[in-house]
Amino acid sequence: MDQVISWQGKAADPTGQGYWFPTEQSCSPDTCDSFVLHVDMPANSFPTGPKQPVPPDTTRIEAEGPADMPGDGVLIAIHWATDFDQYNLYVDDMSTGRTVAEGIDLDSDAQSVLLSRPHNGDYRVTVVPFYTNFYKADMSYSGEVRPFLDPTQRYPHKTTLLPQIQTMAPSNFHIGDVPPLPSNPTGWRYTPNGTFENSCYLDETAQFGSTRCLRFDNIIRNVGSAPLVLRFSWSPDALTNNCQMQQEILSSDATVTDRNAGPCVFHPQHAHFHYQNMGIYQLYAVDGSGTPGAKPVAASRKVGFCTVDVEDYTFGRPAAEQRPRTYSFPTCNIPNAYTTRSDGPYGPASPPEYMGVSPGWGDIYTWDLPAQYIDVTHVPDGMYEVVSRSNPDGGIETSARDFETGVTCVQITGATVKTVKSYASQPNWAPLPGCGQSQAKVRAVHRAHRRRHRRHHHRHAKVRHKAH
Repeated sequence: MDQVISWQGKAADPTGQGYWFPTEQSCSPDTCDSFVLHVDMPANSFPTGPKQPVPPDTTRIEAEGPADMPGDGVLIAIHWATDFDQYNLYVDDMSTGRTVAEGIDLDSDAQSVLLSRPHNGDYRVTVVPFYTNFYKADMSYSGEVRPFLDPTQRYPHKTTLLPQIQTMAPSNFHIGDVPPLPSNPTGWRYTPNGTFENSCYLDETAQFGSTRCLRFDNIIRNVGSAPLVLRFSWSPDALTNNCQMQQEILSSDATVTDRNAGPCVFHPQHAHFHYQNMGIYQLYAVDGSGTPGAKPVAASRKVGFCTVDVEDYTFGRPAAEQRPRTYSFPTCNIPNAYTTRSDGPYGPASPPEYMGVSPGWGDIYTWDLPAQYIDVTHVPDGMYEVVSRSNPDGGIETSARDFETGVTCVQITGATVKTVKSYASQPNWAPLPGCGQSQAKVRAVHRAHRRRHRRHHHRHAKVRHKAH
């Protein structure tokens, strides 16, 4: 069960444009990578099948990927350098000629599919270049095949399964490089850096008065044992900003409970929904000693996210840490479930819609996406800390909250942003590091602050207990 098959591949198209249509039927031996995978496993190697925990009377539509509890099988994954380019992945059962698994969803740095409880025999794996013209590093990819036993279905007793959020240090800073056009849902990736002087889209300027925008990449990873599952209902109320998001809490017996996670909002310009309290971006001025100020000098307008699986950060790790891709675009654009209820929140006029982040995956909001910026119109040049805080109000229940803030020190000079130092993820309640501190000192400060935080919480709990 520990066997791993690895291979390397590359896009054969010298133009880097990929192939259209990007299906296995459009392939030739010179354009796509293809090989036969022979499965020969002992009987009962894969005892559990997929399970989809949902509320009563609700059925998920599996267009976005496998179930939240995917079951056992053979995990087949390909991975490339960035989410700017794309490959498609197909697995065919050669005994029937049918496609039994496929990864064709956009906007990711990987495709990862589960061959669910396969029979012994031959399967054909085909990798199709879709488009690979943005970064030369994306012209090649790595692939792996390994047995997978679903960790969510191996608890001896009913266990609550929770996600855990890790916010990475902000990166890839820009003041400039977006065209003088309104934003669009997929951002702007079509020209080299330096082509445009604009740092704000026209609709950002019109709506908020922003004329100088500090743009950057933000990555939120799920490092927990269960997916982050968010659900809301399509309805006339939801379209008019009366949208409420529910978090589904999974248990190992494939049941779910709901909790109110806070508001969601519909964006008419881009025709999709965001979970509104996912995060906030802040900018802190740093003095000559490297110490950040007590209050931010600027903050983001954007706090909402349409959550999907973009970054397969566990590729190459043991199978127990990996998951097949489950959530992908456009799961925050269209309803992807239905119900047999005739009234209530999921009646025919309000079908449910799911979005989320699978364990082992991260959601990346790249610098060029709309509203992905801090307004620095009135911020002078200097040293600053860019701080990204996820789940700032605790609306999402998680197994721990130790890694929800990412911090990067930057030097801003005109339209140039230089990264000075990036820090490991820390809790939202921890003090910000100084730009001159070593990583070891920062960790020691965090540990001391955590001990004080726990002592304060313990004393506060005793006071409440005595009061009752």
